[in-house]
Amino acid sequence: MSNTDFFRETSQSRYDLFVKHLSKGGVCFTLADEEGCLNLTVGNERVLPIWPTAELANEWASAEHQEFSALEISNEAFVETWLPGMQNDNISVGVAPNMAGEGIVVQAMELKQEIQS
Repeated sequence: MSNTDFFRETSQSRYDLFVKHLSKGGVCFTLADEEGCLNLTVGNERVLPIWPTAELANEWASAEHQEFSALEISNEAFVETWLPGMQNDNISVGVAPNMAGEGIVVQAMELKQEIQS
């Protein structure tokens, strides 16, 4: 599937594809610069955006966050370290937002449960 086709999928479809990808042991990517990871504010939530490929993350960053680039997170690190840490820090996960910034925002431990089920 091309990046354009992926971004054209519904938020639910991108979410489902992402969960399936991680359930099978796939890595994921967020955006980072020399100071750390990109955190967005959605309503009153802090959100870490995440994608299944570096290409998707970098393409999304090219629109408004050119100073950031894709950071690979291993499956084990994401599930066992990042998600519990994000839950402790009250940071939600923005799963594969499209170019318009639309996507499903989910609590970290809720995503962990879906990946492991």
